[in-house]
Amino acid sequence: MLHSPNHRTNDTTPVDTLQATRLPAMASKHNATHRLLAIGLFDGLNAFSELETRLSALPTNKERGDAFEIFAEAYFATQKIALARDVWPFEAIPLVQRRSLSLDTGRDMGVDGLYETTDGELRAYQVKFRSRRPALTWDELSTFMGLTDQVSQRVLFTNCDTLPSLMQDRSGFVAIRGSDLDRLTAEDFNAMHEWLHSGRVELPRKQPRPHQDEALANIATGLVTNDRATVVMACGTGKSLVALWAAERHAGKTLLVLVPSLALVRQLLHEWLRETTRERFSFMCVCSDPTVAKGADDLVVHQADLDFPVTTDSAVVRQYLEKPFDGTRFVFSTYQSAQVVAEGMPVDADGQRRPFDLGIFDEAHKTASRDGTRFSFALEDANLPITKRLFFTATPRHYDVRKKDKEGDSTLVYSMDRPEVYGPVVHTLSFAEAARRGIICDYKVVVSVVTSDMVDDYLLRHGETIVAGDTVKARQVALQVALQKAVEKYGVSRIFTFHGSVKAAKSFTSTDSEGIGQHLSDFATLHVSGEMPTARREEQMKAFREAGKAVMSNARCLTEGVDVPAVDMVAFITPRKSKVDIVQATGRAMRRAPGKEIGYVMVPLFVEQAANESIEDALKRTGFDDLWDLLGAMKEQDDVLVDIIRQMQEDKGRTGVYDDCRFSERVEVLGPSVSLETIRKSITAECLESLGVSWNESIGRLLAFVEREGHCLVPKRYLSSDGYKLGIWVIRQRVIKEGMPSGRRKILEAIPGWVWDVLDNQWEEAFRCLDEFVERNGSCQVPVGYVAEGDIRLHLWIKTQRTLKNKLTTERRARLESLLGWTWDALSAQWEKAFEYLEEFASREGHCRVPQKYKTIDGYRLGQWVTNIRASKFKLDDARKERLEALPGWTWGAFSAQWEIGFLHLVEFLNSGGTCHVSSEYRSDDGYRLGAWIASQRGYRSSLSVDRIKRLESIPGWSWDVLSDRWEVGFSHLKNFVDRECNCLVKGGYQTDDGFHLGNWVQAQRSRKEKMTAKRKEKLEAIHGWSWSVRADFWEAGFSYLKEFSECEGHTRVPSKYKTSDGYRLGLWVARQRAAKDTLSVESRSQLEALPGWGWDLVKES
Repeated sequence: MLHSPNHRTNDTTPVDTLQATRLPAMASKHNATHRLLAIGLFDGLNAFSELETRLSALPTNKERGDAFEIFAEAYFATQKIALARDVWPFEAIPLVQRRSLSLDTGRDMGVDGLYETTDGELRAYQVKFRSRRPALTWDELSTFMGLTDQVSQRVLFTNCDTLPSLMQDRSGFVAIRGSDLDRLTAEDFNAMHEWLHSGRVELPRKQPRPHQDEALANIATGLVTNDRATVVMACGTGKSLVALWAAERHAGKTLLVLVPSLALVRQLLHEWLRETTRERFSFMCVCSDPTVAKGADDLVVHQADLDFPVTTDSAVVRQYLEKPFDGTRFVFSTYQSAQVVAEGMPVDADGQRRPFDLGIFDEAHKTASRDGTRFSFALEDANLPITKRLFFTATPRHYDVRKKDKEGDSTLVYSMDRPEVYGPVVHTLSFAEAARRGIICDYKVVVSVVTSDMVDDYLLRHGETIVAGDTVKARQVALQVALQKAVEKYGVSRIFTFHGSVKAAKSFTSTDSEGIGQHLSDFATLHVSGEMPTARREEQMKAFREAGKAVMSNARCLTEGVDVPAVDMVAFITPRKSKVDIVQATGRAMRRAPGKEIGYVMVPLFVEQAANESIEDALKRTGFDDLWDLLGAMKEQDDVLVDIIRQMQEDKGRTGVYDDCRFSERVEVLGPSVSLETIRKSITAECLESLGVSWNESIGRLLAFVEREGHCLVPKRYLSSDGYKLGIWVIRQRVIKEGMPSGRRKILEAIPGWVWDVLDNQWEEAFRCLDEFVERNGSCQVPVGYVAEGDIRLHLWIKTQRTLKNKLTTERRARLESLLGWTWDALSAQWEKAFEYLEEFASREGHCRVPQKYKTIDGYRLGQWVTNIRASKFKLDDARKERLEALPGWTWGAFSAQWEIGFLHLVEFLNSGGTCHVSSEYRSDDGYRLGAWIASQRGYRSSLSVDRIKRLESIPGWSWDVLSDRWEVGFSHLKNFVDRECNCLVKGGYQTDDGFHLGNWVQAQRSRKEKMTAKRKEKLEAIHGWSWSVRADFWEAGFSYLKEFSECEGHTRVPSKYKTSDGYRLGLWVARQRAAKDTLSVESRSQLEALPGWGWDLVKES
């Protein structure tokens, strides 16, 4: 809702209250308003033509002029395209504004009014109403144009469509003409009626549909972590509105919107202005060429055709961006004009250009296509700084189906699959999904086949003949007959036809004997081109809308940049090479309309059949390029069509035949009934050959091999039944794995038995055999010559793995090392086996004094090994020495008193103030591993002699269960802490006076709660203030401090930096509770809210 800026209110008044109580904002100031409203002149209008009729019926020019001036005032006040903040008819212009613009001369300067824009610019307007819309002359406008040079922008408001040629490229001038007013809707007239009566403006706005809400949510999430993001949405699903809503939800104040042409600038600007919820905004449109980009039948747009100003001057852009303004600025620009925008960007004190907050790139595929060099300037911050970029497209990539690479894939022409440039794809709505959800119509491609016999038959029935060799005439008739047959078949009534040139389009719908009207006599035949004056083009569009049945021809100007009515069919009568144009054009057929179930896309096919020539031979000579171009473009946006073709090719590769029923539902062939089935099968086969990729057929061949052989190990020289080198193909797939699309990898991996590396498969089999051997035998000691299942020489394989250790993957090394008894050193394995025997002996006997001739039960000479080990003590590595010394009773000398040495170290340690509770890693001052010795005594208690047990137990503080003792020590320290502090809030790093890490101990108890015995849990829970949750403890501590503060001060408004007398940062704790309101438990919120003076929002309370 727009309101007058002249009515000031207190900024703290709620918005809803302002809207309900404020005075009329911009009520009409024209002195004839009351009189004309009284006669109901503006009541119940639905279209501008109705108002024109009423104005023309007024008795005098004065009344007609007054009425149109009032209408102009209401238009400026309600239509956001004007950016009007206040409007004054001439007699109501304040004296200050009159003098500032030299309008107080007393002369007639042709000015009928003035309005001020949202950013403070003053614009003068002249109003011209003429019955029957004649062309305006320079004499009628010259005074206004010549004497208002103090005004930066002049606006002509007229119901006429044609201006004098002198006005075409005038700067500082905008015309709002009859063709612009014809676009006004019933809602627009209701808004103007409401404003005239109450001064209020309210226009209904669209709300995002579910699929658009999904896109907006994904965009918002994507832009949180990415500065660039891409949105792919099918034509007709509302990309433009999604872009608007995404921009509105962005917090930016300066937004840049880039589109391919000025015609699209106009279309997008009008749509955005109608639907935007922003109240404080302004916009600027930049185009370096007042006409559109070069190209056949592009919409030619002159500045005089626009109802908004366009600049080509970077200085004007800079002035606009630097001007103080508290609202949102939008800059709409063509891609080709991005450099003008960049040159006009303000520069900060550090010399850096001030970036746009958000950039919307519409039809973003243009920046990646062949024309990318003209369109890609704004992709780089070095050229044009933008904080966040959002790219919208329906066609992120394009392939040329006529060109295949060596893999049989269509050649990639362009792609937006470059995350470093376009960011991740944060949202995709494919054509198939959009059709499934009913957002757009599904479609059917109609191939309307006309043979030369059908052309001859038509000419004969209409008494016409073709001069021998006049193929142009024959083709023209064939194309028209093709369309006629399609119309008769499907009963369509509203058709767009697309042609290779403007001349061909104009000829197709001409009113003479050469036009389509001869075949569709009850259809209106219309034509538009990009070079047409806007008024003439929109007149044709209006006639199309109002006709019951109509055909409208064009070359390409209806593909984009123009708001078109709903159609039942689009027909590509002559070649349309651009895939993007095809996608845009077919999108017209898929837009939903009341009662519409499906959109038809027709392509004619003229088969010139010579005398006595079979239809099969004639088809072989026929060019299918136009059909491939169309279906190739449809395939790029239709996943269903892709899947249909893929399945047909896969079936063909597997069985040699395919079912084309689903394809026929998507692509229907019309033709002479006698040979229709032959034509249909031929066209289907050609489609499969040209549109499909041979890879899918090869997959079918591989599936056939797997079904027959039970595996995917295709021999290198293997040929499939049709002679295809399937073995070479399979090898090729394994070689190119890393560069293969992920979708293809998934298809291959889903085939039973597929492996990417044959050697990898062999390795897996050998590892499985070794794993089974270990399971059976308890070790990796595979005998020499051992052969496993599948003739795998397992001992040799193990030897190979040890040799290749440094070349194996990390995963394979880890898997081998996880096997029981695995070692990379064969000699090491022997040592480990002997050590195992010694461990068993020591465990059984309680010592390591193995007789020299002792053998194990399986004949191992353990005594000799122990003797050898003692002899080679100084050659052993430390790790092995330590393992030996950790064995009970191990000595390097047969009679050495190692145990006594250990016991002596322990006594000395206790005498120096130590305890028996030491780490297993502890060493005495002389390096003796006392901790390991103590641990070994406890570990081998059952092996110790009674004498040694008694001697150890005689030591003060000795315990066989050190963990239990340590827990009791920790519990005792905790009780002392609670007795002293009256709580259990022990900080993580806290140590007692005697160095005990009580904080760590408390944390350990909480983390081990689930593994703790019930008795210990009970002892802890019996302590005053104990909690298993440390967060709850600290919360209660903070609340306790706050409660004391509240009782002392009578409120809870704790300063943010306030600390208690013991240093507790209470202010910070309170601020965190308010910030975390929504995540606090109900109980915590209730406790806080029960305190005197507690509030969640201090700003509101203040």
